[in-house]
Amino acid sequence: MSPSDDLDEQTVRSIVREELARTTRTLLGTVVWTLISVFTILVGLQLVQLAVHAASIAATGGLLIAGTLIIGASLYLLYLLYGR
Repeated sequence: MSPSDDLDEQTVRSIVREELARTTRTLLGTVVWTLISVFTILVGLQLVQLAVHAASIAATGGLLIAGTLIIGASLYLLYLLYGR
């Protein structure tokens, strides 16, 4: 692809405006999903804490499984956001 010298200022401004909007949406989306993921990790840890003080073995097992699944899903989301 050869460089193009026939770009006028209006075309360049349009391209920059589109790319800036796309980048802003991507950055904002990453920040929002990161905050959601961190919040759900805290919810999963709270479920594990509740499992320690549960009244029955079934409740303890259920809370531990739910907490583990929530933490795992949140960590996987963080991996998808930042690991690649």
